[in-house]
Amino acid sequence: MRVERDYSNIKAKVWRERAGYLCCELNSIHGYFILLMVSADKADTEADVVQTALRCLSSSDLAVANQEAA
Repeated sequence: MRVERDYSNIKAKVWRERAGYLCCELNSIHGYFILLMVSADKADTEADVVQTALRCLSSSDLAVANQEAA
């Protein structure tokens, strides 16, 4: 079974906290908040954190982002 997920309606914002951990905030393209994730490893890269955050999204999160875009 192959599952395809459409992330085109999601924006990712990444920043590093003072303690050195990366944070990733996912929003719809219209600014609707979806998810905030903080990495547990200071060695994580921005790409790692964004990929992990996107993998955490449920199908209902993706549906909300797609509805916001419509």
